[in-house]
Amino acid sequence: MKRLKSTLSCFLLVFLFTLSASAQKGAIRAADRAFKAKEYFSAVELYKKAISQNPKKEEKARVTFQIAECYRLTGDIKHAEDWYAKAIKAKYDDAIALLYLADAQMMEGNYDDALSSYQQYQKKVPSDPRGANGIKSCQLAQQLKNSPTRYVVINMAQLNTKFEEFSPAYSDRRMDELIFTSTRQGTSVDKVDNGSGQNYSNLFVTKLDKNGKFSAPIPLPAPINTNEAANQGSATFDRGYRTMYFTRCPMIKNKPERCKIYSTDRRGNNWTDPVMLNFQLDSVTYGHPTISGDDQEIIFTSDLPGGQGGKDLWISHYTKKTKSWSAPVNLGPDINTSGNEEFPYLAVDGSLYYSSDGLPGMGGLDIFHAAKLGTDKWGTPANMGSPINSEDDDFGIIYEGTHDRGYFSSNRPGGKGSDDIYSFYLPPILFVIEGNVYDEDTHKGIQGATVRMVGSDGSDVSIKTDQTGHYMFGALNSTQRYINPNTSYVVSASASDLKYLSSDDKANETTVGKNESETFEHDFQLKKPLPTVELHFPAVLYDLNKASLRPESRDSLNYLVRLLNNNPTLKIELDAHSDQQGDFKRNIILSQARADTCVRYLISQGIDSSRLVAKGWGETKLLVSTKEIMAHKSKKERDSLYQINRRTVFRILSWDYVPKGHFMTKQDSLKMKAGNTAKVTGEESDTLGVPPVPLEEQQNMVPQKKGIQPTTPATPSTTPKNSATKPKNN
Repeated sequence: MKRLKSTLSCFLLVFLFTLSASAQKGAIRAADRAFKAKEYFSAVELYKKAISQNPKKEEKARVTFQIAECYRLTGDIKHAEDWYAKAIKAKYDDAIALLYLADAQMMEGNYDDALSSYQQYQKKVPSDPRGANGIKSCQLAQQLKNSPTRYVVINMAQLNTKFEEFSPAYSDRRMDELIFTSTRQGTSVDKVDNGSGQNYSNLFVTKLDKNGKFSAPIPLPAPINTNEAANQGSATFDRGYRTMYFTRCPMIKNKPERCKIYSTDRRGNNWTDPVMLNFQLDSVTYGHPTISGDDQEIIFTSDLPGGQGGKDLWISHYTKKTKSWSAPVNLGPDINTSGNEEFPYLAVDGSLYYSSDGLPGMGGLDIFHAAKLGTDKWGTPANMGSPINSEDDDFGIIYEGTHDRGYFSSNRPGGKGSDDIYSFYLPPILFVIEGNVYDEDTHKGIQGATVRMVGSDGSDVSIKTDQTGHYMFGALNSTQRYINPNTSYVVSASASDLKYLSSDDKANETTVGKNESETFEHDFQLKKPLPTVELHFPAVLYDLNKASLRPESRDSLNYLVRLLNNNPTLKIELDAHSDQQGDFKRNIILSQARADTCVRYLISQGIDSSRLVAKGWGETKLLVSTKEIMAHKSKKERDSLYQINRRTVFRILSWDYVPKGHFMTKQDSLKMKAGNTAKVTGEESDTLGVPPVPLEEQQNMVPQKKGIQPTTPATPSTTPKNSATKPKNN
């Protein structure tokens, strides 16, 4: 009896074990069938059921990997990362698990972990370029993230739902209508796609109103969207927006068929029956079409044999004679990689935009740009960087004509669903030059001052300061004056109508090489002289008892040249003063000659003579009296006080001079070339080549002084009268 019970127990155990193994095999086979049918949403549940039944170690590792694959192929990257790690821990023997783990870590932004996984994969499979490419991507991703471009990216919340929205396309000439792909509620098929776990995708249309708001999206009518099980998506239009090309992925007897590209024509609000493009093979997948600006080329994604690996971009040409498309040609290794290249877009200028996971990027699909070089030829693709690209899938970009704005798709965090539509635009680089114009003495702002901006691009604009003295060129809106990029500017301030002197102070600003908006600030100070006040400028030096200028005096007088050029309506009197040493009359003549010498130098520099008056005052306007000077015993102290009286100054006669249109009259020129070259001291004329005033003219320049009448002076000697008490220092 015991032996019978033992036999029955063993039989029961064997039966249960066999039954369990059979159930495991059944669940695994069912999961594998679902996976092969691309029913990943169903397959993952079947695989989980099978793994819960504790299959053998080797089979458990494979099933674990398959679960990770289901999550990857449905876009659930977080769960994919977890299950790839489990598969590796379970000793799954295919190194591809390491690669896919690294890819998932990249898409999760775990660049350090991803780098380690890529390095391990490269060691295991050194011949596969994806390992080296992944290492480069880890390094590049952080750089791109730390140095984002100026693009502004905005989630189009009014178009997005918790379901998938992607691949927008402009569908009219005004570019205010969008057709996009979505799995939202309200699609034409009341059935769930077991591949994604969402509704079958339809093409939806929405229109932008005058207030910039999109209308509620509605599905396109039949025969575009039908009640048959199929995914429709990724539309594009010809240049007339009459023919639409799109992707259709049908289900035949509940099994997915290869996707194909179709065309349909618009007839008002209706569409013709879609026609499959002629070059397509039954056994090959085609999708994501884009049409060239002349409607003669179509670029699309396909897994056609003979590519670079994965999905590649291919091109076909339209033949008008036969009204058919040519056999596709691969775009080659300059564009395609061993990874996947998808969602191409041809811009107005022929540039190619597309997404790739085989080029160094930030993770997942990144959007790349390649410039058009010639027939079927594009340049080296460039990553568009952050924030267009992210750690996740970024794809389906379009541009609004020639404008640097448009839309694209992404499943990045922060959206409303798995795939969302985002708008993007590149804000212009705007510059501002602003500041204040102050009164030099009161430090108050000057209202109504003129600020002038002259650009290297030929621009020349002037504006007035406001009530606070503030001015601004350019602003962050279109109503203000615009400052151009790659241009240098000189900004100056004046207020001659308010009787302020313009100075040499100028702001030199440049936008050359500037890649970001910037504000430049510069304040100006203007001086408002009193009508009777003498204005000083750097000392004009003469040799002893001479009217000839020293060479270094040019710098002093050039100050006046600049002042008069900066203030073209000024008329001035240039006053020369001597100290009280020497003969009174002789000091008058000497100071007049010095004033005339200064005036003639100004004329030689292009200042109109009618703006200038020369006046020699001798010792008639002393600043320090003889009594004050002689009170000092030190000769050095007395000499310094004499020096105060020896000065050349100017004062403003009027602010309303009207330029004659030229700087020097013929009479000015003749006067400079002629003239008596006699010297005040009998020495050579000055080294600047400007002859001193003739002596006969000097006699009439002596101003009347109370109690003294001018007389015809004798030629002064080199040794003045009373030289013991009045040394030759004038």
